[in-house]
Amino acid sequence: MAFNEAKAQGVGEFAYQVSFPTGDFKNFASKVSWLGFSGQYRWLLNNKRVSVGGSLNWFYFVDKQGTQTVDMGEKGTYHGFVTDFTNIYSLLGVVQYDLKDPKEKVVPFIRAGAGIAYQDQRKDVGIFEVKGDGAQFAWNAEIGIRTMRQGSGLLLALTYHGLPKSGNLIATSYVGIKLGFTRYPY
Repeated sequence: MAFNEAKAQGVGEFAYQVSFPTGDFKNFASKVSWLGFSGQYRWLLNNKRVSVGGSLNWFYFVDKQGTQTVDMGEKGTYHGFVTDFTNIYSLLGVVQYDLKDPKEKVVPFIRAGAGIAYQDQRKDVGIFEVKGDGAQFAWNAEIGIRTMRQGSGLLLALTYHGLPKSGNLIATSYVGIKLGFTRYPY
């Protein structure tokens, strides 16, 4: 399946996602994120069940933890209102496989993506801020279902996103529930 098999027909998608931190990331931001958006465009290959393209994503996590005393090692000990937050911007290449003929009204699908993310993780303690930011490898996997009517449809998917530890950034992972709008050429 080479990329040169791609046709001029494309699939657009815009989605909103609620995310739940997992793994080590849950120790940093333990609360549900209600802010997550993704835009995606994929080209249909000769095998209409397969499409390839890219996605641009933004997720925001915030965890207000109240007044605490925080030991930051060599940076000192601070007392104040603690807030952990992170912004994640990712650009991923994606491949989707439809488990049924994409022209049907209800189509289950699986999707995988990999690329690069920019993340800024911050911990505010009173007026002090400790931050880490930089680029990381990013990947995601999805399983979902799409309903179609006259080329437009809705999708619902369960997603998993992973960003491994990089420099001063902790490993970041989260599960999401995605609800979106999609447009097919037929």
